[in-house]
Amino acid sequence: MHEALLGRGIDTRIIGRVESDLPSHLKAEASSFLARLPVSLQNRLKRWQIKQRFGPLPINFQPIAHGLSLHKWPTYREADLIHIQFVGATTIGPPLWRALQAETRPVVWTLRDMWPFTGGCHFSGQCERFSVSCGRCPELGGSPDEDITPHDLAFKAAHIGKNITFVAISNSIAERARSSTVLKDQDIRVISNSVMLDRFVPIAKTEARAALGLPNDRIILAAGALNLANPRKGSATLAALLEAYRGDPRVHLAIFGGNLEQLVSPVPENCTQFGLLDDDVKLNRVYAAADLYLMTSLQESFGKVTVEAMASGTPVIAYDGTPAVDMIRNGETGLLVPNGDNAKFLDTVRQACAFPRSALAEMGEHARTDVVERYSLSSAVERHIELYRERLSSRPTQRETVKSPVS
Repeated sequence: MHEALLGRGIDTRIIGRVESDLPSHLKAEASSFLARLPVSLQNRLKRWQIKQRFGPLPINFQPIAHGLSLHKWPTYREADLIHIQFVGATTIGPPLWRALQAETRPVVWTLRDMWPFTGGCHFSGQCERFSVSCGRCPELGGSPDEDITPHDLAFKAAHIGKNITFVAISNSIAERARSSTVLKDQDIRVISNSVMLDRFVPIAKTEARAALGLPNDRIILAAGALNLANPRKGSATLAALLEAYRGDPRVHLAIFGGNLEQLVSPVPENCTQFGLLDDDVKLNRVYAAADLYLMTSLQESFGKVTVEAMASGTPVIAYDGTPAVDMIRNGETGLLVPNGDNAKFLDTVRQACAFPRSALAEMGEHARTDVVERYSLSSAVERHIELYRERLSSRPTQRETVKSPVS
């Protein structure tokens, strides 16, 4: 997105927790080790103190402790517009929250998860307490004397600036934000994530399977996640699928991501593990080789793999109640299943495996067409530029070139 904005003549700068070795044309300013050190130490101390009271803290939970002082950076102070991107407690601490509250310039804040409007969790699962006052947090064991999440939620609600436009990356995350105590009265728009359409493209299945060493005479089901054992990613559904198709001579599974062995032991012989993939060429082949991509997540802010699989010409089976409902035309580009219903998900997969290959291929073609129309990078860039211009139009004076630091 940043590169595309630069290509359109928007003078964007990235500041914060970014790679220190990015090319100079990307205009990125990384926080130094010395700047991050006290932040890291204070956050670790806060987590240790909470651990002493409530036990081990999940990675999904980040209490407010101390963040970077980005509002003191020259690039931040010189900007016409501030765009907050993917952030958490180690970036936005109380001083920066207060600075954003007092900001008179336009601020755009992209919601890539739920942390900005919860008492500390990045995804709330089935918990809806962020819409009231938090407390008894499931991530902290549900203790009745838990006072961390109510404090953090109250702080966020009290320090949300009135000059901020929030951008949700899906209707699903927008609905959650609008129901929250923190953001219920805020300006919330929806601009979906984009997919690199030149990287994720349809490939002939025989070609993709040959390149990956996958059988050409079986139905191939693909699935993946960074952490396959994460319950939010549908680990129970995936484990049930692996057992249901163990040894099935008609089906082969192609799984990428970590911790597969935590779900099923031993891993079925008719399952190829690809591990953690950071190679888009190989990932594109996995998507394209599959007859069906199985999106087992129960909750996502966007669900990028769904769009990537569809862009690769593969229909997707996913749970409703997630952003997949915005992406999939049920029965035409994929299939939707009631959220959390493992048995129904398996039954839907069995039914889809019985479809003629030609029918699945046609669904995949429609999926690619939909993604091209709705999730291109150029479309997302245009919508951001329109939003920037709208927000800047109320300013009495504007520079010809918009400067926008992105943290």
